[in-house]
Parts: sequence; C-alpha cells; structure tokens
Amino acid sequence: MIKKIIALISLLICSCVVHAEGNDLIKDIENSARSWLALADEGQYTESWRKASQHLRNKKTETDWVKTIEAIRRPLGLKEARYIATAGYTEGLSGFPKGEYVVVQFYTTFKIKGLALETVTLAKENNGVWQVADYKIK
Repeated sequence: MIKKIIALISLLICSCVVHAEGNDLIKDIENSARSWLALADEGQYTESWRKASQHLRNKKTETDWVKTIEAIRRPLGLKEARYIATAGYTEGLSGFPKGEYVVVQFYTTFKIKGLALETVTLAKENNGVWQVADYKIK
C-alpha cells in the first residue's frame, strides 16, 4: 500500500512539473509575440525585421518589410489595448518550411481602426528561440 501511495505521489509531482514547464513555454511564446508587437507599436519596423525569424527575413528584404508594415500599421493609429484570443501549435503551415510553429491571435484596439484581429505566427528557430515568422491583421 505504501509503495502505491509513493508511486501516486511521484506521478502527481511529475505531472505538476510537466504542466509547469508547459505553462512556462506558453508564457515564453506569448512574451516573444508581445515583445515583437511592441516594436511594431512603437514604429520600430527595422528592428521588428531584425528580430523576426529567418523565414520572414528571407521572404522580405528589410526595405520591403518596412514599407509593408508601415502601410499596414500607420492607418490604424496608436495601439490602445491587446488581449490574447487564441494560440495553437502546429508542425506544418502552408507556405512555410517544415518546423514547429505557434499561431497566436490577439484582439487589439487601435485609436483610429478600433477593434482588429492580429495574427502572429512564431517559428522555433534552430537555436530554440521562438521568433515571428509572419504577421497579419484584419
């Protein structure tokens, strides 16, 4: 009986550790997305390109990226609030190389546009760091 109780307690402790590590990973990914979005919010478009994944940097030159994101963000006005809506993990996205991705959606309010849905796709880079691979807004 004692062995069963010890085994059960060990199982519960291991489950809690795995759950905590999973929560830390989710928080890290969300923080990566929010940090990158903060660069866009502040108009630091060149820096947002530099902090993006290799996939995004290969897809668009720095100059093209700055023009694109500036055209997207400027008409929206300043960011007022941002709340996470959904997040999902996948190992394959159309138009992306094989790898690990997390797609995070945020409900964001802007001074001019009002409510918008931002979609940030993060890729796990070779160094294990999650970086933005794509950004869309509706």
